[in-house]
Amino acid sequence: MSEVHDITLQTLSPIYIGAGKEYGASEFLFGKAKLKGEKVDIIKRIDLSKYYSSLPDDRKDKFTDSLTNSKFELSQFDSKINKEFVRYNGISKIKCIDKDIPVNEISEHIKTSDKLYIPGSSIKGSIKTAIFYDIVDDEDIEEISHMIYSTKRGRNIDNRKYNKFINSFFSAERGNPAQTSIFRFMQIADTNTIKRPTIEETKTVMATPDGRKNEFYSRHRTIVRSFLETIPRNSKLKSRIVTNYDSNIYYRLGIDDVQGILDLDYIKKALYNFSKDLINYELDFSKKYKISYLNKFYNLISKHNTIDTPLLRVGSGSGLMGTSINMKIKDLDPNTFNQVQETFRKSYDYEFPKSRKITAGGLPFGWIKLNFNE
Repeated sequence: MSEVHDITLQTLSPIYIGAGKEYGASEFLFGKAKLKGEKVDIIKRIDLSKYYSSLPDDRKDKFTDSLTNSKFELSQFDSKINKEFVRYNGISKIKCIDKDIPVNEISEHIKTSDKLYIPGSSIKGSIKTAIFYDIVDDEDIEEISHMIYSTKRGRNIDNRKYNKFINSFFSAERGNPAQTSIFRFMQIADTNTIKRPTIEETKTVMATPDGRKNEFYSRHRTIVRSFLETIPRNSKLKSRIVTNYDSNIYYRLGIDDVQGILDLDYIKKALYNFSKDLINYELDFSKKYKISYLNKFYNLISKHNTIDTPLLRVGSGSGLMGTSINMKIKDLDPNTFNQVQETFRKSYDYEFPKSRKITAGGLPFGWIKLNFNE
């Protein structure tokens, strides 16, 4: 028996899910456009192959030579490229912090046919994290402490044992855990697409030992600006969750005791509780280090998080606490959390993790509200 649940995803902050690709200043132009009656800054992504083919031979040679210069900007060659060569436009949220520091590279959001979407696998991963967080108790956390061992270089966690530990909550004791996982019986569709990204400039806000904050675009006094294609805040997308119930198959696989994980009411409750704890964690962080814009944001989205409309976080900026059970470890067993912290290359005794990746305008990435159309 299958159950189908259509869902609407409302983005409460910009969403970035990387495609592992970037494009440089040789592939885009800055411009202006009218959007809903207002003039806005845009970035035009150019189809270089199509544009190059349109050039006369002498211009082709000049263009090819220009591309060998790593600092080449397309606007230097042709600032008024016809719109037929524009693949898509992005709304620019880039702030001019220094006109002498160029926009060298933009990281692409995952796309299909030049349109952005949220993969179903990202939504499913966030749901699995929330459920794992809900299930784990203090006895389980004690078991985690036995997976951490010391070396000459510091502490490490036995990943083989830890992965086996995770699988024990969702899969049969024997056999291939991927083949016997209860999540095999949950499919989540990729969302529909949007055609116009918002280009966000990123910065980092970091806690300091004296209880203040430090904001920067890069480390070591060298400004290296970072730019991301994002699905903009207040976008609405559609997806679908399909769960398949078959008690006979569950029994044969040895997972009939965890079938309740696929119950929609349980999923919503797990998401709500995990997001509530994560929001409260971020509120504590923002208060402790006097980061007013984060405090304002998290107070606002806390009102959106309900059992019927739970929040989840996906993609870049989700951070360690948003993608693991470490909040619960820290709450239930601080000693084990300290051991976990020591397995990371960089950790700090006054705050861990101590930094947050945000937009230049002060928004965290990745927050979504789910509406289930039951």
